[in-house]
Order: sequence, then C-alpha cells, then structure tokens
Amino acid sequence: MSHSNRISKHLGLHQTHQGQIHIDYLTVPETYPKDLFCTSPQLIREDLDKYKTNLIPLIIRPVTTPEGDRAYEVVFGKEVVEFARELGINQLWASRIELEDEEVLTFQERLKSILQINSQNSSSHLQTSERSNLIDHNSQSFMTLFNELQKSLNDQIKLIIDKLEKIAQELDELKTNFAELEQRVSKKTKFDSPVSINRCKKAENLAKRVLGLKVEEAEKIIQQIQKGRKFKSADELKAIAPSGRWDEVSIVFR
Repeated sequence: MSHSNRISKHLGLHQTHQGQIHIDYLTVPETYPKDLFCTSPQLIREDLDKYKTNLIPLIIRPVTTPEGDRAYEVVFGKEVVEFARELGINQLWASRIELEDEEVLTFQERLKSILQINSQNSSSHLQTSERSNLIDHNSQSFMTLFNELQKSLNDQIKLIIDKLEKIAQELDELKTNFAELEQRVSKKTKFDSPVSINRCKKAENLAKRVLGLKVEEAEKIIQQIQKGRKFKSADELKAIAPSGRWDEVSIVFR
C-alpha cells in the first residue's frame, strides 16, 4: 500500500477508482432505492445488447460478505447489473468508492439530485436521438461528479501528507538539536569533573581533560609525576605546559 493510501485509510478519507469488474463480484442490497435510476429499462437493455457493455459506469463500494469474502455492493446501477446477467455480459464498467453504511443513502440522494432524472414524465416522449443525448448527458454528469470528488479528496490527502512530512522534518531537526545539546552537556560535564593531577598516568588522557593542552606538554607533566614530583599549584603546571587552559579546570593536588 502506498504512503498516500496508508494515510488516507488511517484518517478515514476515501479515493475513487475506475475500471472494469466481473459481474460475479457484484451484489445488490435489499435496501437499494427503487426510483434511483429512472431511465427506461428497455433503453438500458438495448444499449447493453448493442454495445456489450454499459455506457454509464456503475457505482460500487467494497463490502465483506457474511462468509468473510470480499464483494462489491452496487450503490448505483442495479438495473444495469440485472440486464447484464440476462444477456450474459460478464464485464461492466464501474467506479469504486469507499463508503460507510451510513453514507450510502446520502450519496445516492446526491446522485439523484445531480442527474435530475425523471423518466416517468419524459421517457415516453423521447425519440431515439433524444435518448442518446440523455445517455451522453448522464454519462458526462457521472464523470464530472467523480472527477470533482476525486480531485477534492486527493487535494485533502495531499495537504495532510504535506503537513505530516513537515512535522517529520521538524522532528528530525529536534532530534539533531537534542543530540548536539546532549553531546555539549556530556562534554561540559566531562571537563567540569576534577582532575587529580598527581594521579595521572597517561599523557593522552590528560590532554583530553585540559582544554588546549598539547600532548607533548602533557608528556612532560607525566614524566615529572613518574619521577616522584607532586604538583601543588596551577602555576607549576603552567610553567611546564603553558598551552593548557589550567584556570578553566578543577584540579585536585592531593
């Protein structure tokens, strides 16, 4: 699943998909409205028989059957499915959109309002050319509706993804800043701890503990300690190793 689709699913957003589907995957619910698709049934059958497919795409949504199988419920175009089964047409054009159960009725009412179909008053007076024009008009209305829905949803998803990517970038910057701060604190703590000068045994370690101290000067101090000398002040250290910033270090002379 793409990054976009994962975010869309998590946030409850929906995308539309268009293509052909085998008729065996389609189910028609008992709650399907009777007056949703009011175009002449005879006209629907004639067009299916002539073109061997549907000119106006179905609208379907994915559902899970009681047996746990995946199927697709017809939201719009029940009559097309029924005639296609009679005529032995197995592949139908459909637009898939993910809708919750409580969204289906509102969506169907919206479609009915956009299409503005009332074949009870007009179908008996339509001539062949007028019927063809009505189909073209309805098909264009469907495509316009879905293009608008898809553009709106994709714009919302893109906006959310952009915001999430910005947040992720800010989190990365905070992580980097925190690591740098932690390093500075650790370094400062390291240098703030007292240096037991007369117990030092390695020049490299001493050079790391005293800011600015050169290794060769630290070796001179270690040589003096190994000979039995006990340093008693920072001035003695400065005289041997002037590169070290001794005044910035806490020194223990015991």
